[in-house]
Amino acid sequence: FELMLLTPHLNTDISPCNAELQAHIANSLQILTEALTRYGLDNVAIAFNGGKDCTVLLHLLYIALQKLDHTKIITLCIETDAVFDELEEFIKVSQQTYKLSMIKFSGKIKAGLFQLGQVAPNIKAVLMGTRLTDPYSSELKPFTACDPGWPPLMRVSPMLGWSYHHVWEFLRELNVPYCSLYDEGYTSLGSVNNTQRNPALLSADGVYQPAYLLEDVTLERAGRT
Repeated sequence: FELMLLTPHLNTDISPCNAELQAHIANSLQILTEALTRYGLDNVAIAFNGGKDCTVLLHLLYIALQKLDHTKIITLCIETDAVFDELEEFIKVSQQTYKLSMIKFSGKIKAGLFQLGQVAPNIKAVLMGTRLTDPYSSELKPFTACDPGWPPLMRVSPMLGWSYHHVWEFLRELNVPYCSLYDEGYTSLGSVNNTQRNPALLSADGVYQPAYLLEDVTLERAGRT
């Protein structure tokens, strides 16, 4: 894999999006702006591991910061073992494309957040690309404090109401760069050890269709074990 040398143009024009998606975008931007205003531009980090949802969130944050005439994006990347090479490369490309100020840890999320508190104690809130349909997320609110025993951070989730199809409509309509694995039949990315191509995308000719063609969204995690 070779690191992309040219920074692609980042499209911030949401006008071609349909009305439903524009409403979700507007709501997400409102939550992002509220978080940035409440905690301060330099006290908010975005959790980014290269997946499709946090890729949407990263681009939404970029749009929000453009409106605030601010460009610094503090990024927390917590990588598990056995990361896909393609995902690792995409994270590197994204760091260059969005000029991310990246803090990277390996291991579990909880441990990574505690480490974040040590190296960047000013961070008060972490932006997450969580959706209500994600595991253990159906009761989340846009602003939800971390549970007792976790670091005293506010978990901000601007995309709770987004669907799988909203995510792909946004990425494709705005031509947002995303990890190449999604064009090879993967719909949800974990580690190499627990992630396979989604069998629902296997065509009769033995070729896997891209993730955005998945029709039954309840099968989004069908490739995960």
